[in-house]
Amino acid sequence: MRGKGLLLFFFSPFIGILAIFFIFSTLNRSFIQNKSESLVREQLTATAEIFKINLAHLLDEGYAPEDILGLYEGEKNIYYFAILDERKNILAWSSRYEGYLPFSSLDSGRTEPWILSSPLGRISNRLSPFNRRDGKLYYLYLGYSLRSLDEMSARSRRYSLLMFLFLGAVGIVFFWGVFELQKKYLAKTEEAEEAHREKERYREISAFTSAVAHEIKNPLNSLSLLLELLHGNVHSDIKDEVALGKAELQKIARIIDSFSGSLRPLRPVKETISLREIVADAHDALLREAPKPGVEWRYSESRPVFLKVDRNLLIQCFLNVLRNAYEATDRGTVAVEVEARRKKVVVRVIDTGRGIEPDRLPRVFDPFFTTKDKGMGVGLYLARKIVEAHEGRIGVESPPGRGTTFTIQLPGGGHE
Repeated sequence: MRGKGLLLFFFSPFIGILAIFFIFSTLNRSFIQNKSESLVREQLTATAEIFKINLAHLLDEGYAPEDILGLYEGEKNIYYFAILDERKNILAWSSRYEGYLPFSSLDSGRTEPWILSSPLGRISNRLSPFNRRDGKLYYLYLGYSLRSLDEMSARSRRYSLLMFLFLGAVGIVFFWGVFELQKKYLAKTEEAEEAHREKERYREISAFTSAVAHEIKNPLNSLSLLLELLHGNVHSDIKDEVALGKAELQKIARIIDSFSGSLRPLRPVKETISLREIVADAHDALLREAPKPGVEWRYSESRPVFLKVDRNLLIQCFLNVLRNAYEATDRGTVAVEVEARRKKVVVRVIDTGRGIEPDRLPRVFDPFFTTKDKGMGVGLYLARKIVEAHEGRIGVESPPGRGTTFTIQLPGGGHE
C-alpha cells in the first residue's frame, strides 16, 4: 500500500467519524430545537390561558380594553398582544414590533400557533377565544418572543462547530502521526526486504564469481609458470614479448582478485583515527596514481573529528569516491566537507565535474555497473559496502551539468 492508498486507508475512517459526528450533532440540535419550540408553545398556551382568565375578570369589573393592556406592557417575552371582539375587530393593542401589530384578515382564521420572523428574531403567535361572565366572546392575540430560544440554538450551533473543528484538528494531528509512523514502518520494511533481496543476489553473484575465479586462475597459474620457463630459455629477440604476456596474465589475475574481493564479506578491525588523516592518505594515494594539476583540492571540517573505524577499509572507501570525483572533473574543484553532528559525522565529497546522467544515478552503487571504458564497476559498490560495514550510509546527488555530491554518514565523531 503506497501513497494515496495509504493516505485514504488512514483518513477515510477519520472522515467517516467526523461525518457521523456532524450528522448526529445536527440531528441532536434539531431534536432539542423541536422540543424547545414545543415547550415554548405549551408555555405560550399556558400564558394565554392565564391572560384570558385575568382579562375576562377585568372586563367583568368594567375595565376598558386600553386600560387593561397598560397593566401588561412590562412583560419581558410578550412582544405584542391585542384584544379583539367577537368579529375579530381589534379593540386595543400594544406592540414592540416596529410600532404596529402584524395581524391581518388572513390571520383571523388561524386556530393553531404560527411563527413570524421579525428583525429581533422569531415570534410565536397565538389567537385564542375567551368569554366574559355574561357570555360575550372576545379574542386574545398574543405574540411571544423566541429570541432566547434562537440565541440558545445559535450558541449550540457555534459550540457544535467549535467541537467539530477541535475534533477535526485533533483527529488530523493524530491520524497524520499514525500515517507518518506507518509510512516510516513500511519504508523500513521495504528497505529491509530490499536489503535482504540484495544480499541474496550478491551471495549468488559471489558464489558464481568465486567459482569462475577458481576455474580461471588454475590455468592462469599454469600459463604464468610456462611463461616463466619460456622467459629463461627463449631467444633474446622474443623475451620482451614473453615478459609482456606474463604482465598481461598478472593483470588478469589482479582483476579476478578484485572481483572476488569486492564480493567477500567485510570484517572491519576498528581503531580510533583522525578523519583528516584518512582522507589525506586516500587523496595522496590517488594523486600518485593519476595526478590532475587542473583540479583544485579543498578539505574543510567544522572541528577535528576522530572515528573508530577500520583504517585501511575507510581509506579504500574514500580512494574510490575521490577517484570517481577526479575522473569526472577535468577542470574545477574537488572538495571534502566534514560536518560533525551530535552522534554522527557527515562527509560530503563535492566535485564540479560533468555529473551523472539521471537515468544512471540509481545504479551507481550496483556491482559491475560502469560507464567508463576501463572501469570494472566495483569501486563505488565497494565504497558502499565499507560504509555499511561501519553502520553508516552513503548517497549521491547530481543535478545535470552541476557536478556530483557524495554524502557519507558515519556514526561517532568524537574529538580529542
